[in-house]
Amino acid sequence: MLNRHIVSLVMLFFGVFLIGYSTYSLGDFSEYGAAFMPSVVGGGIIIFSLTDMLSHKKEEDIPLVTWHEIKYVIMIAGLIIFYILGVDYLGFILTGLIITAPLMMKYARTKAVYSFIISLVVVVGVYYLFTAVLLVPLPQLFS
Repeated sequence: MLNRHIVSLVMLFFGVFLIGYSTYSLGDFSEYGAAFMPSVVGGGIIIFSLTDMLSHKKEEDIPLVTWHEIKYVIMIAGLIIFYILGVDYLGFILTGLIITAPLMMKYARTKAVYSFIISLVVVVGVYYLFTAVLLVPLPQLFS
């Protein structure tokens, strides 16, 4: 049987990956800049996953984690890693749609077509909010 420490271990590796990738691609995180916030988030993920792994609770109080739950944790971590690696090549709209559509289809209580339409509207709305209103340039398709 799988226990809850596997999920904490997966999140620990994800936090280490987040810090490593942001340092590699965005530069040093010792001063406030582009690499600072992803490094803080990665450090928080590492701290909380270590806290969860090292907490001493009675084994009968801990519910066992099923493979079904671990599969979705790995899927979400994989989607985030895909976004980090693919946003520069595929652009914000396409990667945002690839990420939000499966999550909406999994967790929303509507039909898959409605979930896809809602995720498309949200991603395009966020894109135009940042580019037109806030004047923040987001990655374009194949740039």
